Amino acid sequence: MSEVTRSLLQRWGASFRRGADFDSWGQLVEAIDEYQILARHLQKEAQAQHNNSEFTEEQKKTIGKIATCLELRSAALQSTQSQEEFKLEDLKKLEPILKNILTYNKEFPFDVQPVPLRRILAPGEEEHLEFEEDEEEGGAGAGSPDSFPARVPGAAIFFEFKHYKPKKRFTSTKCFAFMEMDEIKAGPIVIELYKKPTDFKRKKLQLLTKKPLYLHLHQTLHKE
Repeated sequence: MSEVTRSLLQRWGASFRRGADFDSWGQLVEAIDEYQILARHLQKEAQAQHNNSEFTEEQKKTIGKIATCLELRSAALQSTQSQEEFKLEDLKKLEPILKNILTYNKEFPFDVQPVPLRRILAPGEEEHLEFEEDEEEGGAGAGSPDSFPARVPGAAIFFEFKHYKPKKRFTSTKCFAFMEMDEIKAGPIVIELYKKPTDFKRKKLQLLTKKPLYLHLHQTLHKE
């Protein structure tokens, strides 16, 4: 293990423990922030090219799954439901896995998938990925999207988040997300949100924001 990797694992471990400590103390805002920051770092490592990373592809997949679990715990803390879907006790099971990522070779304890390995913009581009403001303020057209119809063009399922613009009297797409076919499986999934217009060819994807904002879904599969 190189000194760089050793230092990286130590920083990840310290961040994980800070988030879990905040969580156990009831400091939910601080816990959410710490979880989301660490999740973003792990996702970037999971998406790193082979020659830029000391981790194997299998290790990067496990790192990506840990990032998904951090996002799920963060979402559970923000949920208004009394029953949390992903508990702190569950999350704590991942600390030794992250600490020993270089030697871990067991099955991952939770049925989750890493955020899809898609194109990440260069740092210079990423700085401009803030929320896009609507032309009008207030009214039905501002705030959260009114609906998100799903489409299936070819080999992916797309979700378009739409909202109504009263002054122009039409419905506009706010942002979109998509799932690859191999991501269709029972259980929770976290997918990225992208800037409009909807890019069905998935060639020029731009994240909606540089902040850790995702679409959280729970899939239930029914057999006919």
